[in-house]
Amino acid sequence: MSTPLHRGFDHFALRAADFDATVRFYTEALGFTVAYEWTSPGTVGRSAFLDAGNGSCLELFDAPTSVPGGPAHPDLTAPAPTDAERAAHNALLHIALRTDDVDAAYAHALTHGARAMQAPADLPQTGLNGHTDSRIRLAFVYGLDSEVIELIQRDDFVTAAGSPAASDR
Repeated sequence: MSTPLHRGFDHFALRAADFDATVRFYTEALGFTVAYEWTSPGTVGRSAFLDAGNGSCLELFDAPTSVPGGPAHPDLTAPAPTDAERAAHNALLHIALRTDDVDAAYAHALTHGARAMQAPADLPQTGLNGHTDSRIRLAFVYGLDSEVIELIQRDDFVTAAGSPAASDR
């Protein structure tokens, strides 16, 4: 077997309007831990990697930092777009966090400053291409910087033969 081209997702990056509040939200409301904080004089003001578990991180940048993939010089004086405006124009649709209790995670996020987008609900799915039917429970909230966060509760994916899908191995 050849060497894989990647080992999975490493991180997603988010610009935080209020850096400290966003760190508190992800650590207190969603259970992330601060793995590493850093700066790069003249390029990056404040930044942190927040460990989401399983080797995945969320990277936060303070608002004035110009980052690859973002505006070269963010306009901090312009009115902030609404949650719906941001969601309608972002290529990244959402950040999904797996949980064992969507209802509790949703309520906990709301008490820590998240804004409701879609309350917890069951979503039946019909399996295709050899995968069995699946039922998931999910909810969506807006984070402090209008990022869309999905909270998802599901079993591992399996094929009709009863073996785990490749993504769950």
